[in-house]
Amino acid sequence: MPDPTPAGEAAGLLADSVAVDDFVTWSEWALARVGFRPSNCLALVDVCRDELMADFDEQVSHVWGRPFAIGSLAGLVFLGRTGLQAALSHVPGEDGRHRFVAFCFPHIGIDEDGTVGRVQRRGMSRASVACGALAAFRSELTGPRAEAVLDVDDVEQSLLRMRLGPLVPDGYVPSLTELTELARASAVADVHRFVDLARGHEPVDVAYISGTVVHLPDGVDHVAAVQAEVVIDGVLIPLPH
Repeated sequence: MPDPTPAGEAAGLLADSVAVDDFVTWSEWALARVGFRPSNCLALVDVCRDELMADFDEQVSHVWGRPFAIGSLAGLVFLGRTGLQAALSHVPGEDGRHRFVAFCFPHIGIDEDGTVGRVQRRGMSRASVACGALAAFRSELTGPRAEAVLDVDDVEQSLLRMRLGPLVPDGYVPSLTELTELARASAVADVHRFVDLARGHEPVDVAYISGTVVHLPDGVDHVAAVQAEVVIDGVLIPLPH
């Protein structure tokens, strides 16, 4: 049974985690074994808009080349069929096939006291929330539920409510860790769907790599709870990690 204490939550989140640079190195090695190389792929990077995610983006870019950005607040994916069709038109096709490597990574912080959901940002005297969008959504769940509708003055947060709200049972307030996992799973499912809608008759192979970026007090980001699979000719192949 998971340890419900703050220390237990932090330890559970970091179980089997690795530094971001080690994770990106692994991604290149693992995907080369199934025919995905930086020279024949386009990386799709789905991360939150938070500036804390810049290092992850840069590490992926260093290995996989400049990526096509597909992320929104909380690392959800709202670019839809048209956005994926645009990405598809940018993919190398050296052997007649198109290959995406989709990185879907929401994020969460752990501060120096071991509190999950808090992070010390540069120039700030106290820790702040990460992920702020998910924390705001969680706060809303503590009160009466309102119908989620599109707010043109708050588009991405209202889409977040519309996407994640139906997945949370009435009366239940998930932890921020649980909401982060819900965002990860939703993002991967949506990329799957958008790729299928965009591909038409094109031969498109996709590597789906997802997890959670954890911001630690020492300033070194880790990647936790990695899940990885590739779809080649419609066949799903799990990747060991």
